[in-house]
Amino acid sequence: MRLFLISSLSLLFMFSCSEEVNNYPVGTDFIDNDINIVIVDTFSVKAFTFKIDSLVTSSTSRMLLGNLKDEYFGDLNAQTYFQVNNSNFSISSDAVYDSIGLVLNYDTYYYGDTLQPQTYKVHRVLEYFEPEEDVDFYNTSKLKYDEEALGEVTFTPRPNSATDSIYISLNTVIGEEIFNKIRDNEINNTDDFIRYFYGLTVIPDATTNSHVLGFNFKSYSDLNENSSMRIFYTEDNGDSSEDNDQVLDFFIPDASKQFNAISTNLDNTIISSLSGTEVNISSEDTDQLIFAQAGTGISARIEMPTIKDLKALSQESTSLNAELTFKPLKGSYDATKPLKESLVVYVVDSKNRIVSQLTDLDSNASYAVLNQDNSEFDENTYYSIDMSGFVELILNSEFDLDYAIMIQFEDYDTVVDTLIIDNRDEDNDNIKLSVTYLNY
Repeated sequence: MRLFLISSLSLLFMFSCSEEVNNYPVGTDFIDNDINIVIVDTFSVKAFTFKIDSLVTSSTSRMLLGNLKDEYFGDLNAQTYFQVNNSNFSISSDAVYDSIGLVLNYDTYYYGDTLQPQTYKVHRVLEYFEPEEDVDFYNTSKLKYDEEALGEVTFTPRPNSATDSIYISLNTVIGEEIFNKIRDNEINNTDDFIRYFYGLTVIPDATTNSHVLGFNFKSYSDLNENSSMRIFYTEDNGDSSEDNDQVLDFFIPDASKQFNAISTNLDNTIISSLSGTEVNISSEDTDQLIFAQAGTGISARIEMPTIKDLKALSQESTSLNAELTFKPLKGSYDATKPLKESLVVYVVDSKNRIVSQLTDLDSNASYAVLNQDNSEFDENTYYSIDMSGFVELILNSEFDLDYAIMIQFEDYDTVVDTLIIDNRDEDNDNIKLSVTYLNY
């Protein structure tokens, strides 16, 4: 974008690149004070990528599992941890153990190529299920677990059905041990069980480039459409005509007792230097591209430092409308990695701390809204943002606010979607701010 400077020369240049929409004389008392409505679209725009240190991923009620490899976003791995428990610890003395397994129930979310097979391994957690110094778990949180897997499965997913699930058979030794402790009254309640069995973690195969899947769970015992650990056994009640098969269901007792550890290896990518919220990588250093990725905290930052220059137009003036548009990089999205219909936009300060969610002039939340070109050549797919509230905030402040906007996914804590914004400016319309302004 062309830099907007305050000087008589730059003002002349700005008007030459703007569009005067109307010129309204309002009466004999105001002959020398015509009202001018001008559209200005020559603002300087600066684009960056930064990374939020950590995101809360507990209490989301979605397990995320999988692995993705990407030229721009590196290697992403989503691993889930969870506690399991039950409120019923009663097994008759004549019951006979059969098997143990983990059921993961799809919630229909997926990102990536679901035609590719994936392998999950289940491990036993070896430490008490609680955050180190907080009430929440984060995408960077970890718990110790046994290196020896309790079970594994290789599968090709069917994530479009919320009534379908994956079954992972677990080591029969641990299943029989749990069964015997409950049957023999060594474990009688939830506290006993938690002290004995801290929880589970499921780890995807990190060598594959496949997909990330979402799985749901209910915080109560329900064998239908629920994720849980299940022990199967038989109980002889003396009536051969009845079904003697029984299930002891160990469900996730609370959403806070589950979290997703989401890591990404950015080595050999153009954003490999991302290391924290105060590190902004300019689009000039990333091939004129900026990036956002849910789950990892990678976020897009857009600065518009010359908005205040609008005050030089007139001592009596106001903005009527403001819109920012940007285009996703062509070829970076498809049916396996679709564009979101809307993105959340935040106002952030110079250190990328969130000030507020972006709003319009009426204080309504303002989102980046997708306008998708479904034609064969996809020449005009773009996002638009109502920036009217932001422009007025900057113009009316007594201070020199060093604010910018941050673009992220609205459900950034429960998905791993990605966005690449093209700032190559080949036609001067990639990232563009347009303000309709009233002088009077």
